[in-house]
Amino acid sequence: MEVEDTMQQRYALDASVLASIVNSDDVDHFSCYTLFRNLADDDKARWVVPGLIVFEFQATQSRRYRKLRPGQPVFRHSPLYYENTELYHVTKKFLAKVYNLGLYDKFSTLRGADLLYACIARVENIPLVTHDSDFDPYRKELTLIKPRDLMRRTSSVTIQNSGKLYTVGYEEVRDSSGGTVRLDTGQATHVGGLTAELVAQHLLEEIISSGLADKLGLGRPLQK
Repeated sequence: MEVEDTMQQRYALDASVLASIVNSDDVDHFSCYTLFRNLADDDKARWVVPGLIVFEFQATQSRRYRKLRPGQPVFRHSPLYYENTELYHVTKKFLAKVYNLGLYDKFSTLRGADLLYACIARVENIPLVTHDSDFDPYRKELTLIKPRDLMRRTSSVTIQNSGKLYTVGYEEVRDSSGGTVRLDTGQATHVGGLTAELVAQHLLEEIISSGLADKLGLGRPLQK
């Protein structure tokens, strides 16, 4: 008799994330694939999906490749056939819970499959993995995991120059090329072989030298 791994965390999975996982040309491919593979390789995840997601995924693939590959099959094998996928059934018991919790009213702006994903996540009290902003108004009711946000790190750097302290915040976004650092003031560059903090310092030094840092009010006099 097979014993289920009780250490696995159950996650409701949005179809848009699945499409990003399998399509290397998708803007969110790196973040979604990294999250999926890290959890799958460590056997830490159990993906909870309704049967509808398989059809929604294939429809998304059809729209994506209809123009790119006219006349060619667009079916893509999805990771949902892995053993750690739990096919979620919409039963009378589930529908009763949705009704009793007032979820139709609570999630009133969601439509179609999005409403179903939200209801599953809420009824089962599990995180919803998505990058769809339509779920954002319901952060109090749902635990949302945005793969792209997991690839971001924010911090700040400070440099002393000519009797002033200059401080600016920055964001590091990791991707398949290594990553990008962007200052709060808009300047950005690839990380390359340096740390994000060092790259941010170099960018700050450049705008201090150009005089832009003073124009933006980033500097403050050193206290005597």
